Amino acid sequence: EAERADALSYLDAQPDASLGGLTAIPVVEHLEPAYLARFLETAFHKLAPGAPIVLETINPGCWMAFFEAYLRDLTHAQPIHADVLRFLVQTAGFSSVDIQYRSPVTDADRLDRVNWPGADAPPAVLDAISALNANADKLNARLFGFMDYAVVGRR
Repeated sequence: EAERADALSYLDAQPDASLGGLTAIPVVEHLEPAYLARFLETAFHKLAPGAPIVLETINPGCWMAFFEAYLRDLTHAQPIHADVLRFLVQTAGFSSVDIQYRSPVTDADRLDRVNWPGADAPPAVLDAISALNANADKLNARLFGFMDYAVVGRR
């Protein structure tokens, strides 16, 4: 059974502690900050004790996700860093709040490392390759991590 309604209006209409769980995939990046805060507070009161809340969204900490997915949708209100969403969920009263990263960027989309030429290569070449590979690893970690994340908590 499905019902079409505004998320907050729908939650407001439910009895307190009546819901067995709440999942929003991908929704929170479409909500303005004040609305998101009210949504989380209301969800806390409407969920039964121990019930889970699962909020999945685009990971703006992954540049590929931000530029390839987030910016292409004009209905996105704002990117939400995983630590910020976890904090908002905790502030609303949820416990056991965890971040789960999902959808890793494929190796084909990551920066390549330079192949090691062997110990007989000149030291300057070995130093340059080592520096290039270290920088590729840093950029891959920052730019090409996980496309999505979910914040999961319990009432």
